[in-house]
Amino acid sequence: MRIFIFILSVMSAVGLSGQTLEDYLNIALENNPGIMAGKMEYKAALQKVPQARAMPEPTLNLSVFPRPMMLPMGNQLGSISVMQMFPWIGSLKARSTQANRVAEVKNSSIRVAENELIWKVKNAWYPLFELEAKIRIQNDLLRVLEAGKELATDRFQYGQAPMVDAIRADIMIDEVKTEIALLEQKRKPLLVAFNRLLNRKDDTPVPISGGLPEPEGVARRDSLLDHNPVLTVFNNRIQASAAEEKARTFMRKPVIGAGIQYMPLVKRSSRDLFPNTGMDMVMPMASMTIPIWSKKYDAAVEESRLEQIALADRKLEMENDLATMYEMTWYDLEKNAQTYALLNTQTVKTQQAIDLLLSSYSNAGKDFEEILRMQRQLFRYQMEKVSAQTQYQLTCAKLDYLTGR
Repeated sequence: MRIFIFILSVMSAVGLSGQTLEDYLNIALENNPGIMAGKMEYKAALQKVPQARAMPEPTLNLSVFPRPMMLPMGNQLGSISVMQMFPWIGSLKARSTQANRVAEVKNSSIRVAENELIWKVKNAWYPLFELEAKIRIQNDLLRVLEAGKELATDRFQYGQAPMVDAIRADIMIDEVKTEIALLEQKRKPLLVAFNRLLNRKDDTPVPISGGLPEPEGVARRDSLLDHNPVLTVFNNRIQASAAEEKARTFMRKPVIGAGIQYMPLVKRSSRDLFPNTGMDMVMPMASMTIPIWSKKYDAAVEESRLEQIALADRKLEMENDLATMYEMTWYDLEKNAQTYALLNTQTVKTQQAIDLLLSSYSNAGKDFEEILRMQRQLFRYQMEKVSAQTQYQLTCAKLDYLTGR
């Protein structure tokens, strides 16, 4: 049993460490309550389709006379009638098409919610990588400063450097320890925000291993208007409004009814001049609505037409906004890539300067303060590189959000 439990724990650990961003995105999409609600709304909208194409319910009328009505053929006890209304040819199909279009609007809204959720998960995922990378960099800086303090202390003991060098290193060590503590405190709110997006408990572990990918050369430019889900929703809403307009045109058409009435008769016992057979009567019936209030129907059709125009204008406004955001995001992507390349160059040159200063300090015991400053500058460049990497990935995520990738 102990071996079995150990194997399960190892498998669980491997499973946690092996989760990628794609895995977390799938978990978020499966567990998000908003998306699940959207899917239920879509299924509910589909149920309106059979309702829209169904015929009106037939009408059954039943009447009974407390005292039989005297008719020439006999005494009428009451009547039973059945009436079925028949909408104009094509109206049921038009209403069914309208219901389908409305359901498609619900379905495309799910894609909008999924696209936004993916963007939110990425915006919560990459800062976790950034945080862990910065903590590692600060710990590396702390070890360098502690080694520098030890070196300065040794040279002071041999009378080759002033004691102030060790004090300067000690001051910087305290600063770095405080920065590490603050970064550690930032981990919890980031993990809570990430787990909430996945609809999980706040304390669910999120293993972070490896580092951020290197910014690549900017080469792709996707077509903004092809796959953006918000624009797809506008297209579907316009189609739904057009289907509604077509369905409303049938309001001007009459609705025809057909039915039959049955009247049971009984033979009277008294004699009179009229025939008194007591034979039951059957009477076919027909009816038709007369849509004479044309202004009401014209207004309904015009309402749908004006709504289509408004939706087209709203779509054009959204296209303009998306195009502006797309260009600004593309600029940010190029800026982050160039910033990262510059920081790489500055890191290499700063390291060369530190090597030269360390060689000089070992020989003459001078410029220790400059060494500390350059080392701090080197690690600042490394921190900025991590931030540039994070911003690059977040900008890529925004481009994916705008293009619906």
